[in-house]
Amino acid sequence: MKSTLALATAALVATVSVGAAQAVTISAGAQAAQGQPSTVPVTQNLQNGDFLILANPAAGAGHVTGDGVDETTRWSFDFTSHPDYAAFVAAGTVGKAILTLQLSTQFFINGVGPWTDIAFPSDGTQGVFPGWAIPSFMNGTPGVWSRGEISTDLVANVGMTGASLMNWLTGFNGMFPMVYADDAVVVGARLELTTAPVPEPASLALLTAGLAGLVWRRRQQLAASKA
Repeated sequence: MKSTLALATAALVATVSVGAAQAVTISAGAQAAQGQPSTVPVTQNLQNGDFLILANPAAGAGHVTGDGVDETTRWSFDFTSHPDYAAFVAAGTVGKAILTLQLSTQFFINGVGPWTDIAFPSDGTQGVFPGWAIPSFMNGTPGVWSRGEISTDLVANVGMTGASLMNWLTGFNGMFPMVYADDAVVVGARLELTTAPVPEPASLALLTAGLAGLVWRRRQQLAASKA
């Protein structure tokens, strides 16, 4: 049977935990104009809805910008108009960061793709690491466009820190620059950020004082039993 002290402590912790700050969640999305965009010469950038596909002359003969092969795509999630943005930032840290990508590709090797692709926060000169190494999750035929969707938690699964993601968000004043490379067209993207709940200062003080009181009372009871 649990001691009176253990039971009282558990009850106190349970009571104080109710006072923990509630998690705040904000989300933002980006959408392409076309899943199979009209291509332009490989020396030109291509704007496809919210996504900018960068020119890549090094892709070689036969390639064009928008064919989804050896291309870098940039965009920004815009959290500035989210009604809970201020409350989110005030919470101080990111607990979860669920990134969802909708991809369209015609580049398959042995029937699977995309190959060796990666996504991570970046503005072209700096970024948040490690990047998300996207597994080959789609099946298809080379030259035939196929579409698929994949999600991950950038904190729990990829290894980015909540502090670095929050700094990235606030450093761009509510914008969240991203990059994707390199063998698919990004059709859609969504990022859902959730704060890590933390006990409020008053709750921490109550917990500390309560535990100290329980320990003192237990010592008094032990002393009385030995007298």
